[in-house]
Amino acid sequence: RLYTCRLCCEQTREMATKDKDSPLDRYEVTEVLCMRCGALQPAGDKCVNQECPSGGKPFSRYSCNICHFYDDSVNKSIYHCPFCNVCRSGKGLGIDYRHCMRCNACVSLKDDHHCIPQRLQGNCPICHESMFQSTEPLRGLKCGHVMHLSCFKNMRGHSYTCPLCKKSAEDMSEYFALLDSAIRMQPMPPAYAATTSNIYCQDCGKMGNVTYHFVGLKCQHCQSYNTRELQRVDANIMASLWQGYNSHQST
Repeated sequence: RLYTCRLCCEQTREMATKDKDSPLDRYEVTEVLCMRCGALQPAGDKCVNQECPSGGKPFSRYSCNICHFYDDSVNKSIYHCPFCNVCRSGKGLGIDYRHCMRCNACVSLKDDHHCIPQRLQGNCPICHESMFQSTEPLRGLKCGHVMHLSCFKNMRGHSYTCPLCKKSAEDMSEYFALLDSAIRMQPMPPAYAATTSNIYCQDCGKMGNVTYHFVGLKCQHCQSYNTRELQRVDANIMASLWQGYNSHQST
């Protein structure tokens, strides 16, 4: 059975009315069909039929004899990574991408890369689909974890933390500055003046004691509001309890 591409094979397999073929292994492709003359032939980069209207021109602008991948897009750059052993979007290793051996992934030369071993081998933490061979754009987070770009955009509508490690997914300094302004404009009532909170910062991993405010609890080590409240303490109540304890001891 012939398919125009690996993804077309996957779509056909998902259709309930179709016979189930085995997954198309890109590396095991041995024959291709020229769509200009209809000649079935060994896999290659151009038609071997001398009577083909293509006149010996390549099947497409880009072809890979390892992945047996053909793409005729005009404005798309593609390269084959020998370490990932798949074709990826980009101009090439050492040009706009490099392969990180620890992550076993191609990363942009422009990115401030944070290594996580085998970070593309798992599934997207949002949709749980495989990322290594995904055709969708991927988005690396500040912490180093990765998810589909579309999943990241959906997640950012309601959360700014990584679903795996709970660190801030990107630079949140502007948002944290807004929280600073909100706290300055909304002082807490006198009843809460002596209330403090013990917190754990999910960005730097340190603990501390800060003044309580309902808008947010700011880490004094890294200035992040991505914190968890562990305990809330009212100094006035604690003082009253201590005074009562001392009075009971003295009697």
